[in-house]
Amino acid sequence: MTERRTVLIRYDEIGLKGRNRKYFEKCLLKNIKRALSGLDDIHYTSPRGRIFLDIPSSFEPECSILLKAIPGVASFSIGVSMNTDLEAIASLGIQWIESKLESLETLKFCVKTRRSEKSFPKTSPEVNFEIGSRIMTALSSRGLTVNIKDAEYVFEIEIGRTETVVFDKRESGLCGLPVGSSGNVLCLLSGGIDSPVSAFMMACRGCRVHFVFFDNQPFLGRGGYDKVLRLAKKVNHFQTRGTLYVVPFAEMQGAIRDHCNEENRIVLYRRMMYRIAEEIANRHGSMALITGESVGQVASQTLENLAAVSCVTPLSIFRPLIGMNKESIITRAKEIGTYEVSIEPQPDCCSVFMPKNPVTRSKIHFLERDEEKIPWEELRDNALAQMEVIKVDDLP
Repeated sequence: MTERRTVLIRYDEIGLKGRNRKYFEKCLLKNIKRALSGLDDIHYTSPRGRIFLDIPSSFEPECSILLKAIPGVASFSIGVSMNTDLEAIASLGIQWIESKLESLETLKFCVKTRRSEKSFPKTSPEVNFEIGSRIMTALSSRGLTVNIKDAEYVFEIEIGRTETVVFDKRESGLCGLPVGSSGNVLCLLSGGIDSPVSAFMMACRGCRVHFVFFDNQPFLGRGGYDKVLRLAKKVNHFQTRGTLYVVPFAEMQGAIRDHCNEENRIVLYRRMMYRIAEEIANRHGSMALITGESVGQVASQTLENLAAVSCVTPLSIFRPLIGMNKESIITRAKEIGTYEVSIEPQPDCCSVFMPKNPVTRSKIHFLERDEEKIPWEELRDNALAQMEVIKVDDLP
């Protein structure tokens, strides 16, 4: 018979919800099932405030990796289910701690109990005392001591209605809300460090993130395109079912270069990108645009320039990084695995035909005057007609 393990999954924010709590719980459970769909013979139960998985013990390493990448999971523990027999539970605790003491001279430990089944005749402190006393009787001569405040080893017990789960380790999750619970958004993905981090942060707020990339081939070759494919795939790892829209932008950029004031180029690029992104969002059901902009990081991200760009669309524009410094953004990019791809030497779309002195405090009426010099609506429609649509799940 295959040895089994029980996975206890906890969530935090979902537990604060009111009447719609069940909606978020069902959404999280669905995402967990989808993430683990490649593993057979898993059984799911979801009593209030918890999700339990019953898995073959051989799945433990892979299951742990997958659960760490699911927004909405606050933490999880992999342990053993057993009858609520305190003597048997203490014996298991002795066995686990004994193996730890083989390589240690001393060990500070404690017992923590949670009773989801309140009809159990003993209180949590009483269970802690009884189990802890049995373990200490067996192992105090081996250097084991009790220290509730600074325990190096915590033996945890979760008493349920029909069985008890025992475990000794908690793994941290991403927290937040389950993807899909907050609707769809569209992220302007540039290939740099910032926008993938923004996309990830919105996924952790329950949004399913789709991506739009403005491709300026042949000006910069295919490198940016290939890079964005890999970045979209890395971010999609935290959600699944994302779509990447690749919009040819070279014709629009050429028109702006040839007919508009040089100092306004970057802001004009951004205004056109927002207009195109708005069309894609409206066609495909995204409720907001996401960017990697941060106040003052580059010339196009002053308050005046951000306002000049934002005003071209009625859609909400979310900028999760708006108050973060570059070091903090880089740290997060490394954590989610996008940093090494992002720093590959490939210029992004806005760096093409970079003006010597880009405007930092643009005036909207000057920008509109520049836009009158080009048939931007026709160029926008042409770009949308040639747009490539890629299901990110299908990328190799």
